[in-house]
Amino acid sequence: MISIAFSSLRSSVVIAPVARNALAYNAPSRCLSMACANSVHKLNDILEEYRAKNYSQEFPRRFQKDIVKAAITANGSSSKRQFNVPANNISADGIEHVLQNIGMGDRMSRSEIEEIIREVGDNVDGGESSCVISENQMLDLISRTWEDHHHGLNQPEH
Repeated sequence: MISIAFSSLRSSVVIAPVARNALAYNAPSRCLSMACANSVHKLNDILEEYRAKNYSQEFPRRFQKDIVKAAITANGSSSKRQFNVPANNISADGIEHVLQNIGMGDRMSRSEIEEIIREVGDNVDGGESSCVISENQMLDLISRTWEDHHHGLNQPEH
């Protein structure tokens, strides 16, 4: 069952509803806005640049898992956080914290990060700034296979 969920993630963005304080995957999928797709591409470029310099001896998937783990950990320690982030989920604070820690915080604006979280994630308490994405959604977002698939979907048809 888990492999089915992962394979569906690789082929589409999945919107996750909140269920018992954890995000669960749901069947509906949609294309991201052009602005969000560009932000995801930018995030991937930033992380790939860092990976090439600092994780060149590691498999890309190991690096991606380390980034996700750091973003989850940052959620628990963020002083800016104004809502409770469910376990194993990532808020804009988590991604912003990771980018700051790797010295690339100036390369992506807070509004770009929030745009990704808003479009891909789910709202946990009704406030616009309280959106989160699951660990698996984050892994999917920062994988090149996701970017390759979704970037083409958002291109205008000729």
